[in-house]
Amino acid sequence: MDGVTCVGGTLVDILARPVTMMPNPGRVELVDEMRLAPGGCAVNAASALTRLGVPARLVGRIGRDGLGDFLVRTLVERGIEVDCLVRTDTGTSASMVFVSPGGERCLLHTLGAMGTFDEADIDWALAARSRVFFVAQFGLLGRFDWSAASALARARDCGMLTALDTVWDATGRLSDKVAPCLPLLDYFLPSYDEAKDITGLTDPRAMARSFQDRGVGTVGIKLGEDGCYLRGPDGEEVTVAAFPVTAVDATGAGDAWCAGFIAGVLSGRDLAEAGRLGNAVAACCVTALGAYDGIRAMPETLAFMAGASQPKSASG
Repeated sequence: MDGVTCVGGTLVDILARPVTMMPNPGRVELVDEMRLAPGGCAVNAASALTRLGVPARLVGRIGRDGLGDFLVRTLVERGIEVDCLVRTDTGTSASMVFVSPGGERCLLHTLGAMGTFDEADIDWALAARSRVFFVAQFGLLGRFDWSAASALARARDCGMLTALDTVWDATGRLSDKVAPCLPLLDYFLPSYDEAKDITGLTDPRAMARSFQDRGVGTVGIKLGEDGCYLRGPDGEEVTVAAFPVTAVDATGAGDAWCAGFIAGVLSGRDLAEAGRLGNAVAACCVTALGAYDGIRAMPETLAFMAGASQPKSASG
């Protein structure tokens, strides 16, 4: 068993920057750049993992359309295994991403084919070849949000490590959706805002303890420009500061962090060093437009870490 099977958000992003205002009806506003790019949290994580040298397989649904053709072609060029992608007559999921001058973003999204994805679509003979079963974009996966627990249990039965990352759920049901998954997770990797939404708490330490009380092994809470907070199953905890960079686009930063952290786990790094690698991959990600161009190969990422201002880790 080697590498990571990434399950979840599989779509195409239409990126525009810089967006300073939305046009009034019947009007046009100019931007400097527009780009078509593979997107979705599972795609972003798989892309970052392969660039870091970690084998990655993508599981999801895409349409039999031009966007789906573009997605498969680009993923193959990146070295991602696409043998678990299911193609359907429903259109490929897509997002329109509006990037502000400061790098923040807002999106319009259609679930498309991923809205009908379910556990039954997973080819376990292929998926279980990986060491890690990673669910990305949980909360915005349609049917699979409600069957993910069954898939996580199957992955554990296959001897895989399990990990899950969340996104904001506009329906307000993220806590209900994730509850049956928590006892089945070796690694739970939400952002601070999502952890707050699920727990109703504001302190990362209290959030992590709450998740572990419900069965999670290791908790990693992404804190944006403040880095990350990590708590292991034995109670070890550490806050790792972010690497300072000039942000161009925050698209995919959380997915890049997950890829770096999981790569750190697979390479045998301890909790703090895995978090530090996650921070470095996320920092590199935000220096370019989109979720991929800023990602560096592992030797270049390690060189960036060695040459950057050293973030301090606070253990507790």
